[in-house]
Amino acid sequence: MSEQQERNSAQWKSELEGAWRRIPKPFRSDRAVHRTLQCHLYRILEKQGLKVVADYMPPRVLDRPVDIIAVGDDNEILHAVCIDTLVTLAAVKSLNSFAARHKLIFTTGPLEKKVQESRFFLNDEIEHIHLKPFDK
Repeated sequence: MSEQQERNSAQWKSELEGAWRRIPKPFRSDRAVHRTLQCHLYRILEKQGLKVVADYMPPRVLDRPVDIIAVGDDNEILHAVCIDTLVTLAAVKSLNSFAARHKLIFTTGPLEKKVQESRFFLNDEIEHIHLKPFDK
């Protein structure tokens, strides 16, 4: 992974954890957290001047859309991101079904041990970051 991707990933992690903390506690359902993080990441990538697509369903994939893709001027997919409670086979299959410079799964599961156990689906192409907004 390039230094720029590492910086992006660290920045996104920080910003997404901040967005999650700002959700009022009574409204922190799994679905609300997921969509809030998806919307926030959409905004981050759009501010970088990229064309952003939410819920991209890759060709020949029926299980799960990719939450966010960011496309460059030449329609190359620069970033492809899934957000899940755990690393799921469906997310990995979706991300592996097309070429992208940077593939990433953010996990939000409260039990870090289960999240780490779910990482066996990952391959070298996909980066994984576990969000822990309340450990600070």
